Amino acid sequence: MLCLENEKIAVHVNENGQGLAVEDKRRGETWSLDEETLVYAGPDGQYGMEAPLNRSKMTGAKKDGEALRVLVEAGSVRYTFRIALQGEYVELTLPVIEDKALGAVSFPGSFRPKEGNAGYILPIMQGMWWDGRGETWESRFGEAAHTGFVMPMFGAVGRRGALLTVAETADDCLWWAGKDAAGRMWAANLQVESLGSMRYERKLRLYPTDASITAAAKRYRAYVQEKGRFISWREKMKERPGLGRLFGSIMCFVGYCQDDLDYAAECQKLKAYGFDKALLYPMRFNTYSQDFLMGGYKPICLDQDCVARIKALGYDVAPWTWINEGLDDGTDDMGGRFRYTRDGKRQLSWQIDDSAWYACCTAQMEPFLRRQNQDAFADMTWDHFDVVACATNKECHAKNHPEHPGRPLSKTEDRAFIRKLLLAGRGKDGQKFVSSENFNDAYSLEYDMGSVKAWPQFGPWPFWPVPLTGLVYHDSIMHTWWEPHNYNARYFDRDVSGKYQYGGGRPRLMASMDALYGCVPDVFPFGAMYGWQGDGAKTFLYQSRFEDAETQFALELALPVARHHARIGMQEMTEFSFLSQDGILQKTVFADGTEVYANLGIQGARMVEGVGSLQSESWLAVYPD
Repeated sequence: MLCLENEKIAVHVNENGQGLAVEDKRRGETWSLDEETLVYAGPDGQYGMEAPLNRSKMTGAKKDGEALRVLVEAGSVRYTFRIALQGEYVELTLPVIEDKALGAVSFPGSFRPKEGNAGYILPIMQGMWWDGRGETWESRFGEAAHTGFVMPMFGAVGRRGALLTVAETADDCLWWAGKDAAGRMWAANLQVESLGSMRYERKLRLYPTDASITAAAKRYRAYVQEKGRFISWREKMKERPGLGRLFGSIMCFVGYCQDDLDYAAECQKLKAYGFDKALLYPMRFNTYSQDFLMGGYKPICLDQDCVARIKALGYDVAPWTWINEGLDDGTDDMGGRFRYTRDGKRQLSWQIDDSAWYACCTAQMEPFLRRQNQDAFADMTWDHFDVVACATNKECHAKNHPEHPGRPLSKTEDRAFIRKLLLAGRGKDGQKFVSSENFNDAYSLEYDMGSVKAWPQFGPWPFWPVPLTGLVYHDSIMHTWWEPHNYNARYFDRDVSGKYQYGGGRPRLMASMDALYGCVPDVFPFGAMYGWQGDGAKTFLYQSRFEDAETQFALELALPVARHHARIGMQEMTEFSFLSQDGILQKTVFADGTEVYANLGIQGARMVEGVGSLQSESWLAVYPD
């Protein structure tokens, strides 16, 4: 038996490479590698998402100074990874593997506690707790894209302790998780080839923590702070004091389509209702072309006078910056922007009726945005990006792009361009706030708001939403709803393989969760939007009016959430807990001592010890004196 050890952690492995285990000496928990999850795949051209996973095996281990080296056979390929102790954590290093037969490898696999199964904290949407309930399943999760990972980490929680896994190298990786017919559960990191091979070194950390969602989240928070990838609201506001307007606001999506409304007059109704601050979007479409219809209507385009009247109310305004995709208008300029796949093809990315959009190379977006901000969008106070933090981090194999002439662009290089683009969203004076579709902490220093959350449904649902992003980033990044998922929305609801649902149109439930999490409320107060008919890419139009009963009810629920957000929106979320076995009663605590309780069920009132009766789909905040 080979061993590495300090006063907190020990790592053991047999000389034949088997029996790898991490011992948490402080908590008495031992985590053993599930060798059935040691896998590899061949290249598939889909970033490791589709190639079949095959079993690999560890065939030897040896001591190398203050480290261990473990030999792995992955089909015809052999490689060695390194294990070292670094005080509070175990560091694993995967070397360069030049053999192009490998498309993905587990790094190293899933660890399970000595006794019983682990429950898993998964970084999907706002975070999910999965204790093993539900049917058998198996999935690979890529970055963002609504149902992918929003932070490159996950936690396994045992009886005595938890094990936090952090992929330090996350540009080319996946998470792989599932449950088999025997009830065996797993979650593991997969490292994926870049430009055809495992051409650079990868690193991963294992942190033993206390056995709770809060403890694992706070350990990851400390990690991003140590890495310099965390900046608090108060720090941001030293350079951009206008960010203070975010707190106590209502998020108001007004639809993609130009409606027959006086939008400024509608905003005056919001003001009269009691909303002193609002985030209105979109005011216009920031695109390469606006020669298309949605639900038969043109893209929204409010003139400067209307926008000025809205801003005079103290409201903030944003365009819809949609430059990650473009219509092929036949020009050389547009043709030179498209992203190309490895097989030399453009990537069809979105379609509305007969209009088709192709993915654009991220490298060329920043100069376009800066030009737009100098002129057509200089009157905006924040910028909202479609998909940029959600689904753009990919390779580009175009050979004629001046930013990567004659060679492909890697995902790591693409990431750098996305960060520059988001920073450019702050505008020419650097004062705008920036948001994008999808929460994604790869951009924790570059933007201020990220979207997409699941409905808080518990009981029999396999995945239970938890405020993982809030425990890590509440005092740094706002987590909002996806733009069509408003309190009064009626479309775009989605079921994800029976594990959880996300959508809009459940105002009491959504408002209760927003209050619990300390999030800004979200209403579609007026305007026009398109939806899908269910027949291919064909669309229809739907509209919202301030006077609609659904809108009025949503606003009634949103107002106290906005006022609550004004009090706690800038604070760290210090604790989260389930107060009932079925997950329906929950509690959060914030840095000033504010305690928030929510009943997220539909079965009626529940008693909360020390608080009293709490009706279904409702919340209560207890503020410090």
